[in-house]
Amino acid sequence: MTRERTTRGGEQRATKPTRGLSRRGEPRGAARKAALLAGLAALLAGSALAACAAAPPRLHPVFPERPAAAKPRGKILFVLSAAREQTLGDSSKRATGTFLGEFYEPYLALTGAGHEVVFATDGGAAPAIDPESLDERYWEDGARRAQAQRFVERAPQVRAPLSLKQARAAADAFDGIVVPGGQGVMVDLLDNADLHALLVHFAVKDQPVGLICHAPAVLTRMRQPNPLSRRTVTSVSSFEELYIETFVMGAEAQVRDIGEQLEDQGYEHETGFPGSAHALRDCNLVTSQNPFSTDRFSALYLEALADYRHGARCADRGRP
Repeated sequence: MTRERTTRGGEQRATKPTRGLSRRGEPRGAARKAALLAGLAALLAGSALAACAAAPPRLHPVFPERPAAAKPRGKILFVLSAAREQTLGDSSKRATGTFLGEFYEPYLALTGAGHEVVFATDGGAAPAIDPESLDERYWEDGARRAQAQRFVERAPQVRAPLSLKQARAAADAFDGIVVPGGQGVMVDLLDNADLHALLVHFAVKDQPVGLICHAPAVLTRMRQPNPLSRRTVTSVSSFEELYIETFVMGAEAQVRDIGEQLEDQGYEHETGFPGSAHALRDCNLVTSQNPFSTDRFSALYLEALADYRHGARCADRGRP
């Protein structure tokens, strides 16, 4: 987590990230909620939003001594949520699913770079789209949002995706995996054994693994240690969780405090300020914080793909 400092002019400035601060220094219960709301209100009232400096990645790409010809562009597996309903902490229910922009924008970036994208869901059901992700605040223009909606409604590869079991059986056919966010991830993907196995499969081969917004929570449910353990990651922040729960969902999520859970599992979890674009790359693992981070995520993921295609492997920092 990060510590913020306010300058005399009122500008929010991030200082050196401190791991575990939230577990030891944050107030709990109602006091914690009041403190987070007060901080969020200050930020949204006009404080500068900026991504904080992240801890260095634990692994880095190492290339062959003799440059090899790049591997052909391969297929990328996108795993989407098919969960259409979410039960909240107060037992109320709300419609949920995959966050539309968090899968459509990376999809455009990857296909635009010449990669084929294949979709998969739990059981091979058509993916669900979180209604909140249709709000205009998450889109630069209405035309792009309408284009994304038409794609979801009409594209055969989206309407009839692979099941995760099928994707797992065909894992060698893919060069990487992307799991977009949305609260639906917390319903049908968080504890999904097939997804866990797929993430390990790609990680072992140093192939790119992309987890967006809520999707890094899956790392907290995987068996430890694994090839992705103890990496530097980002995900939806505590402020953003609270904002969503207070102003969108109307109640707390059953699974929350994702950043703290990641830290508890040994990951270095870093976040930018609420609403800022923030994504991190730790060799073949790329994570991003929120719906406003998709451009940065896509750029880092394409970098990781290019490195993989040129024979890079992931090594501990300081060990060639």
